[in-house]
Amino acid sequence: MNKAIVLLLTILMLALVNWVVSLFFAASFIDTSIPFALVAIAVLYIFTSKDNTVSRHMDMQIQGQTGIRMAASKRVGGQSLFFIGAVIYFVITLVATFVMYREYFIS
Repeated sequence: MNKAIVLLLTILMLALVNWVVSLFFAASFIDTSIPFALVAIAVLYIFTSKDNTVSRHMDMQIQGQTGIRMAASKRVGGQSLFFIGAVIYFVITLVATFVMYREYFIS
């Protein structure tokens, strides 16, 4: 139940931020939704993946400053709920865009 709430809140938060971005650029919500969702996926992948470049960079920075080598950790698979919520938001916006512009795509 807690995971479903986190996913729902992530999707709602992305929709809210997307709406603010569409107001800022004076564009349609549906027109900005796919690029915004792709940017959100990229940013969330970089910062929330369990074995990411940022954490490895931090380990190397600590090793360079202290001379103490951090114990190598195993690669951990899986993604965070925020990343999964962003992917779900992308799929929803992709379907909504196709439905909204179906006449353009079909004819």
